[in-house]
Amino acid sequence: MGFIEMHSHLLPGIDDGVASQEDSIAMLDAYALAGFTHIVATPHLYNPNVLTRVQDIRTTFAWFAQEAEQRGIQAELGSETFIGSTKEPKAIPFLHGFILVEVETMIEPMYLIKFVREQIDQGRAVILAHIERYRWMSPTHPLVHKLREQGVFFQSNCTAVHNGEVNQYLSRDLIDIIAGDNHGNPEVPALLAQTLTEHPRVLSIMNRLFAIA
Repeated sequence: MGFIEMHSHLLPGIDDGVASQEDSIAMLDAYALAGFTHIVATPHLYNPNVLTRVQDIRTTFAWFAQEAEQRGIQAELGSETFIGSTKEPKAIPFLHGFILVEVETMIEPMYLIKFVREQIDQGRAVILAHIERYRWMSPTHPLVHKLREQGVFFQSNCTAVHNGEVNQYLSRDLIDIIAGDNHGNPEVPALLAQTLTEHPRVLSIMNRLFAIA
C-alpha cells in the first residue's frame, strides 16, 4: 500500500513552491523513493501573500502528471483556496470532490462556514489546511465544533506533528489528514512517510477518504 501526499506546491513556477522543472522532478523522485503512489498538486488560489500564475496551472500540471506517471505516481490536480474577502472564491476539487482551503492565521474567518455549506450543498467535502497555523483557533473554539458538525476534515502538516505543535488536536482525535505542504523541501517526503506510519489512525482515515489501496 502506498502513501498519498494531498497538499503540495510542486508545480514549477506556479506559486511559492518549486521554481523549476528540475526541482519538481527531484521532488517526484524523493516521493517515489519514500513510497508514495499519489500526489495532489494544490497551488494557491486567492492567497493575498502569494502570486499564482493561474493561467498556467493546467498546462504545467499536464507536464507534472506525465513525469509522475513515469515514477509510478498518480498525480491529481486540486487547489489550496484562501477563504477571505472574496465573496465567491473558486476551487479545484480533487479525488471525488474534496476541496482544500486555508484562512487567515491571526483573525477568525468571516466567510468559512458559508463557504463550507455551499460546498456541501454541491456534494463536496472541505478540508481545512494546516490547522496548527491558526492562532485564533483551539480545540475548544466554538468554530471548531461548528466545522466538525458540518463534516469539515482537519489537516496538519507533518512538520507540526513531528515537533509536537499540533498535539492538542491529535490527542483529541481532531486530525484526519497529515500532509507535507511541500514547497520544495527534499526532506519532506521521508518525514511524511514516517509520520503517517507512526499515526495509523490518521493513515487509516486517509486511506478510507481517498480510496488509496
